[in-house]
Amino acid sequence: MTPAADDAAGERASRPGEGDAARGSAARRVAWVDACVVAGASAAYVAAEALGVAKRYTYVAIGAAALVYVAYLVRRRPHTAHDLGFRRDTPRTGVRAVAVGTLGAALALVAWGLARGEAPWDGRVAWLLLLYPPFAAVQQAAFQGLLHRALRVLVGRPWGEVVGTAAAFAAVHVGNAALVGLTFAAGLAWSAAYRRWPNVWLLAASHTVLAALAYPLVLGDAPLARF
Repeated sequence: MTPAADDAAGERASRPGEGDAARGSAARRVAWVDACVVAGASAAYVAAEALGVAKRYTYVAIGAAALVYVAYLVRRRPHTAHDLGFRRDTPRTGVRAVAVGTLGAALALVAWGLARGEAPWDGRVAWLLLLYPPFAAVQQAAFQGLLHRALRVLVGRPWGEVVGTAAAFAAVHVGNAALVGLTFAAGLAWSAAYRRWPNVWLLAASHTVLAALAYPLVLGDAPLARF
């Protein structure tokens, strides 16, 4: 074999590794973009809450930013909806596990509320169950579908990814120590569930139920009144 042929063969042999490196670099860029988008939206929300901005304005602004990012996702296609967790193929064992965990947490919240003199049949619970699902789905898509998946690329340690996602979710609720604690605990459970069964719809249902109980029964809060 001539030297030129040897060089050509060596070049061909090196290409698979180069391709893997390029794909890894591209994945890290996408992960950084996703993480920065979630961090920026979270910081904007926290700032708006600190300034007392009505939630309707905050959600309109964040919604507009989300539409821009969705347009980017559609154009560049770094993820599919299935990748993010908008899927229907979760096994029944996953559905049962999340349902049982949600039921246990819900009963604990109801007991906490009863101890505070709050009735679980409060009308605020019903309104939140009705209106909260879209907000829960957006939050789960952002923190699990985007941030958690980004941390899996950038961190590479399961415990760090789960704790990091839960801490970021809790940080959005800064200003209320009880809510920060509740959301951190819930974030740990949802992040662990997402690693096993990455289904945003399933986690959004859990999120809706627990938020509908926690706000009026445990926190004495009516988030819908701030619209």
